[in-house]
Amino acid sequence: MSISCDVIQDLIPLVKDGVASAASTRIVNEHIAICERCRTEFEIFQTNLEQPSIKDEKIIFAIKRSILITQFVILIAGAIIGVALSNSMCMFYNFIIMPAIGGISMIALKRKWYLAPFGIFIITFLWLTIKNIVLSGFARGALYDGLYYSTIYTVLVGLGLIIAMLLKFIFAKDGE
Repeated sequence: MSISCDVIQDLIPLVKDGVASAASTRIVNEHIAICERCRTEFEIFQTNLEQPSIKDEKIIFAIKRSILITQFVILIAGAIIGVALSNSMCMFYNFIIMPAIGGISMIALKRKWYLAPFGIFIITFLWLTIKNIVLSGFARGALYDGLYYSTIYTVLVGLGLIIAMLLKFIFAKDGE
């Protein structure tokens, strides 16, 4: 029984990967012994396999890095937007933004999650204090206004962190 070259060429990758049956391997080896075209295809396929391929670890590292960068961009953008909304009609969006920053920081910063509330406190305090000093000079409430909002935002970020920790605890697999 003669098998066409098309069938043999379909079987070559399976034989080279070692997943073909013994009968298929035998048929391919018998055919490439007499067919120059299929033997060339077999050798070409073998040289393609020997070329170095991209390691899975490099791909996974690149994906993790891009996710981490995205998380940091979201954290920074959220912090800037939340602080910029202070003393405006849209400041109540911070009841959503600041806990979200806390949750995302739990994921992005991992063991250094405590930096998020500290960072929000510093950013908010500096932003509002400088803004109040520029707009009203060294008035009596310039420092207290920044301190008041900074404390509220820090508590909201802390609330987001607590929620993220609880979710992590609830959805953690046994043994992790």
